[in-house]
Amino acid sequence: MKSLKTNLLQTYHFLTGAKYYYRDILLLHGFILFFLTPLLSALTRLILNQAEISYLSHDNLPTILQHHPFILIGLILMLLLLVLAVYFEFTFLLLTVYFIEQKQKINLRQLLRGSLLQIKKIKAGSLLFFLFYFLLILPFIGMNFNSALLAKFQVPAFILDVIFDHNTLLLVLFIAVTIFLIYLAVRFIFVLPELILKDQKLGIAIRTSWQRTQHHLLKIFIRYFVVVAALALLLSVFQGILLFIQRLFETYLPQDDLTSAIVIMTLLQVLWLLDIVLSTVSIFYISIAEMKAQDALPTSLNWLPIESQKTTAQSKFKSKSFLILVLVLCVLGLSAKSNADFLTDASNTIPATASHRGVDNKNAVQNSIEALKLTSQETHPDYVEMDIQETKDHQFVVFHDYNLKALTGIDKKPNQLTLSELTKITVKENGKTARIVSFDDYYKTAQSLNQRLLIEIKPTKDDSPEMLDNFIAKYGDAIEKHGDLVQSLSYDVIEQLKTKAPHLVAGYIMPFSVVGPPKGKMDFLTIEYTTLNAKFIKSAHAQGKKVFTWTPNDAKTMSRMMFYGTDGIITDQMELLNDTIYSNEEMTYSDKLIFFVTGIG
Repeated sequence: MKSLKTNLLQTYHFLTGAKYYYRDILLLHGFILFFLTPLLSALTRLILNQAEISYLSHDNLPTILQHHPFILIGLILMLLLLVLAVYFEFTFLLLTVYFIEQKQKINLRQLLRGSLLQIKKIKAGSLLFFLFYFLLILPFIGMNFNSALLAKFQVPAFILDVIFDHNTLLLVLFIAVTIFLIYLAVRFIFVLPELILKDQKLGIAIRTSWQRTQHHLLKIFIRYFVVVAALALLLSVFQGILLFIQRLFETYLPQDDLTSAIVIMTLLQVLWLLDIVLSTVSIFYISIAEMKAQDALPTSLNWLPIESQKTTAQSKFKSKSFLILVLVLCVLGLSAKSNADFLTDASNTIPATASHRGVDNKNAVQNSIEALKLTSQETHPDYVEMDIQETKDHQFVVFHDYNLKALTGIDKKPNQLTLSELTKITVKENGKTARIVSFDDYYKTAQSLNQRLLIEIKPTKDDSPEMLDNFIAKYGDAIEKHGDLVQSLSYDVIEQLKTKAPHLVAGYIMPFSVVGPPKGKMDFLTIEYTTLNAKFIKSAHAQGKKVFTWTPNDAKTMSRMMFYGTDGIITDQMELLNDTIYSNEEMTYSDKLIFFVTGIG
């Protein structure tokens, strides 16, 4: 109880002293958000364009490694620049927290100078540790930083779905790895302060951090948890109050609801900026406060001479005036026209609907004829999304996983068995059973139901050289006539398909976006919903490409995807998607503000 009280008091001290963080950190974030991040993205795309490489993802890295050495060097340099930029950002934040904790005045120029001095002194070992700790360990266990430079580095939801839904062993392993990484995160929490504040060598910093945390693991973790929980609670409360006020305007003053929505959206943005400051420096605050509690915090930094600061009333006035000016500019820049455009945007489209693997709310076994019939006849999707793979005898089977074991208990790959062997195997899922089916039989059933398909080709390195030619020859004309779509996670497969059969409508599946929509011959893009935003959709539409998203399974997320302007939604909950689309409820400004809060940044 005493420990909890101490942590709460320290958290209160952190929050009440937060005003000292705002100016410099907001300026740094503004520079990163509006200049450095767009610059790095533009330079990366420029490098890729030199070799006419249209995208950057997991499936074209081997090609870049083998055939584009200069592009590879350029990308490595961009990665190094990114890492150095993040290191600079974190050094700046750590120094800011240190001087505030020491109640020592320091100006922005000196903070920048100190951060640059540390960049000049950084060694390869320190950089590797930084990569390991701040870009791998902390994000993995949820101790994230609100850094615009790291915004695109997140685990897509579908990977977590695979871990939690399909394999108990993977789930246990995931939990064990998470616990181990939390342990490492706490044991290494003082390494960066030792490297920067005391100018220690990496080995000494690691040993020192390991020793200091030996008997303080739980205390440090609880302190971090209390700070994060307090920030999350405060943010939620203030957001809730603002959204409630908007509801009141919509109920009692509907003639002013747009004006109030613009003002409240601006306030939400200001709240977001303030949360950035606090959540970003929270882990540095914890490490500095703990070092001070252990009497291990240096009283001064020998490597950074500090100039004396004027404390006249005039200088205080100038400082406050500058802060007010920055905040006013931020408010003006983020509000008014841009907010009005967002709130009045008519992009709340009616998307094409697609049943993911043919199921609706686990009504049957995925990719089975039973699921196809039930879902098509009961929920009438525009498309049924399904998966095909080449078999050992160069036929096509309807199956998603690259190994049969999870659904059948047989430890074989589909391409290791003939079609005849595969169609004798029973799949078990959701308490139901069904036989694996050939694509021929599945397609005939779809045609008899007049049900269009979204066919995902799942290539492997063991496919025959004629796989795509066989697919086009056998099904190309029927696909065009029937109005079906084709997609694949392989960029090369889609490019070859559009070259060989330009009349087919084909799309490239992107698990995530690094530098925006890729260029290419594809007609549409399919992207996982957690990394999709309105900006990506508008960029794709500017290229003449439609955007599908998978797999939002709740009404709020579906509505948000529609508000962003997505052209198609692939879901496991078709009935819910239909209800959401054809609901008679008009979207209010409150709903749009909720979508803004959900997808902010």
